[in-house]
Formats: sequence, structure tokens, C-alpha cells
Amino acid sequence: MESVQLRYTYENPHANLKLEHYVYCIGSYHYNWHTDFELLVVLKGSVELCVSGARHILKEDDMVLINPNEGHATLGLGRGNIAMVLHIDPVFFKGYFGEDDFIRLELVSDESTRNEARFAVIRQCLAQMMVLNVRREPASRLRYDALLYRLMSAVVPIDQVPDERGRAYRIDRRGKDAVSRLVAYIDDNYRERITLADLAAKTGYNTSYISQLFKGKLGINFSEYLLRVRLSAATAELSASDARISDIAAAHGFADLKSFNAAFRKTFGKTPAEYRGLLSDDNRAGDAAFKQVFVSADDEYVGAKLADYMAAGAGQDAYDSAPRADRDQIRALHEVAQAAREARALLDEALARMGTEA
Repeated sequence: MESVQLRYTYENPHANLKLEHYVYCIGSYHYNWHTDFELLVVLKGSVELCVSGARHILKEDDMVLINPNEGHATLGLGRGNIAMVLHIDPVFFKGYFGEDDFIRLELVSDESTRNEARFAVIRQCLAQMMVLNVRREPASRLRYDALLYRLMSAVVPIDQVPDERGRAYRIDRRGKDAVSRLVAYIDDNYRERITLADLAAKTGYNTSYISQLFKGKLGINFSEYLLRVRLSAATAELSASDARISDIAAAHGFADLKSFNAAFRKTFGKTPAEYRGLLSDDNRAGDAAFKQVFVSADDEYVGAKLADYMAAGAGQDAYDSAPRADRDQIRALHEVAQAAREARALLDEALARMGTEA
């Protein structure tokens, strides 16, 4: 029997909820951007995150929130790096901050903050939400919604106000066809030299209208979108092939190696050569299954981690008051965690004994 992957989507149109929740292995940079909020928690290992020109090193149990339309990429440092991710459609906030207002959130933990109660609550809610959807019980939807509201109350500061920087995610559906046409042309022709005038000639729109469409509908200007597309494709080839960096730059629309180096350093804080030097076989193995194969629901390490999150965030009172099915699930996950710890202790003891005998 094929094991269930830790990945699902969830929708509740009555509450403006549209989510995607999954656990996957971190590989090399896959530079991307999207219209959702993305909450990422490191379950195992260490991960480098580059987002909008900033660089964070996230250790086990750390988390970060990526705002809509922010360019970002992750890199697994070392072997066996695993993350849990929740995507949240920003329309969820519509009923709280007003249809014409905007929200941009700041959330990132590090060694000094990761054990704060706020982050423990977020990890607990994410773990329970994952368990509820693995079970797929119809009666769990109400409890699931309650968990999401508890999670978001921990994410959003009590004094949060609309922020004009959040305008980037508000894609006006009017003009969607025009934007789709422009984006499709760039995606197909980014390897060539493209100017606003070229785009106008190919699509029939004037240059000022094109500029307004990109800024008003996507939150970034034409040149930034073109650069993101080129960087995304070139970065993927850096890890997928052994081609010379100058050839990769030329093949993906960069005028020369200097301009590729400058754009890469500004985005990721290092040169393409430095990045390639960090790549490992583990990174490349993760690339082969990127967002296609997710971590299995019967993975012992992840099961133990989710159990720890549920127990640490809930406390004994919450455990005692939980429905029996949830208590049984938490208890079962703890048993897996205990078995894994005992096996690791036996392995460490055997290795120590071998070292002494040698």
C-alpha cells in the first residue's frame, strides 16, 4: 500500500480560506514568487533563505513568513534538510483589514527567539492542522478552522495596521488577460533582448500602459519581472549542469558575466561561482523531486517532530481536554519519537564501543 504524502489543499469559501500545506526536502535554489503568504518552518537541518535581497540562516524549529510577491529561494545546508510550509491566500485578511487596505507581515525566528511562546503556538497549530488533514475526518473541519485562526492570531501583531508595501499582492483582476499576454511573451522570450518598446510592438499595448500593468497588477515593474525570470532559469541550470557560468549567463538573457554576477549577488548575497561551490549531492537529489515527491506521513522523524510540536505548544491542560482521537494520535506519535530516540541511543553506544575497541 502506497504511503500518504504530507501534502494537501484546504478550502472554506465561507471563511475566505484557501490553503496549501506540505512537508518536503530542501534542495538548491528555486527562485520564485507567488501571490500567497508562505509560512516556512524548518523541521530538520539548516536552511539558507534569501528573500527580497535579505539572507537568513534558519536552524531546526526556526520559521519565517514570506510576503506575497517577494522573490525568494532556499538552500539546504548539509544533508537531510526538511521543511514544513503553509501557503495562505491573502484574501483571508479581506474581512479584517478592509477590501481596499493592505497588509504586510514581518515574522522570522532565530536562536534568541525560537523558543518564545508565540512561535511554539504557531508550530503546534501547524502540526495539529497537518494531523487533522492526514486523518481526513469530515468532523475535523471546524477544529481545523479554529486552529488556523489561533495560528494567525499568533502571526499577526496586535497593533497590525494596513501597510502600503503590501500593495504588491493585490492583483486587480481587471486587465488579467493583458497581463497574462505580456507575461507569456516574456516567459517565452526572456533569453533574448527585450525592451518595453519590443513588448509594445509584439503585444499592441503602448509602453506607458505596459508599465502601469506591471506595477499595478503584479506589484513590480517590467524590468524587475524580466530579471526575476532570467535569474530563476539561470539559477536552476547552475545546479542542473556543469556548463560554464559565462555560458549560462549568455543563454538566459544576461548581457555578460558581470551583469549576471551583479544580479545574483544582489539577490542571493554571493556570486554564482560561490553558490555552485555550496551545492552537494543531497541538494541535487532534492532537485530531481522538487515539489513532486513530498515527505511521507509514516516518516518516523517527521512524525516525532510533529508530536513534539503538539505537546510543547499545547501543554498538559490542552492535551487533557483534546478529543480522544487527537490524544491517541499524539500518544502514537510520541511512541514513534521514543522508539527513534532509543534506537539512536543504541547506535551511538555501539559506535562508541567500536571506537574504544579500535
